[in-house]
Amino acid sequence: MRKPKMHVRVAPAAVTLFLGMLLTDRSLLCLAALLAAVFHEAGHLCAARLMRIPMKSLQLDLLGARLDAAGRMLSYGEEWILCMAGPLFSLLLAALPAPFWGSSLFARQLSNASLLLGALNLLPIRSFDGGRMLSAFLSVTIGERNAERILTCSSFLFLFLLWCFSVYCLLRVGDGLSLMCFSMSLFSRFFDAAGSV
Repeated sequence: MRKPKMHVRVAPAAVTLFLGMLLTDRSLLCLAALLAAVFHEAGHLCAARLMRIPMKSLQLDLLGARLDAAGRMLSYGEEWILCMAGPLFSLLLAALPAPFWGSSLFARQLSNASLLLGALNLLPIRSFDGGRMLSAFLSVTIGERNAERILTCSSFLFLFLLWCFSVYCLLRVGDGLSLMCFSMSLFSRFFDAAGSV
């Protein structure tokens, strides 16, 4: 039986943002962040391959990437392992550049971007790896309905904390506008999803 091919879809807004960032004085940081994101998604794909889970599509937009499995529903255990692989790869990459590549600016930026990406994805927010891991674990232990309620509360709490931190960075340091926009767009997605349930 022939394996289905994985389709990669990239939102035009994501391409535009990336090209725009390459034209700024932070182009090296942009490349480091892109490499960190590629390595993170490679973690998910490696885990899927090891568990023989075919992937249908990889979608990239302004708020990140999303992988969709093809052909079957995943068990809670498979979902948990698949979600854990991305942050694990990110945290491993964060630890590697310093000892292996020296202390160049790019190595430090790659390490920091990977650490931030791995830690951010472990937050228990719906659609983040951490939120999906929490949902899978709680669904097995206390049932899907209770897991959904807890995930809704944890998503709201951590999105609010992320937004507060971005406001603090903006007011105190004069930086953090991108984090604020990111957290606000996540908030809008959260309430949009809550309203459609």
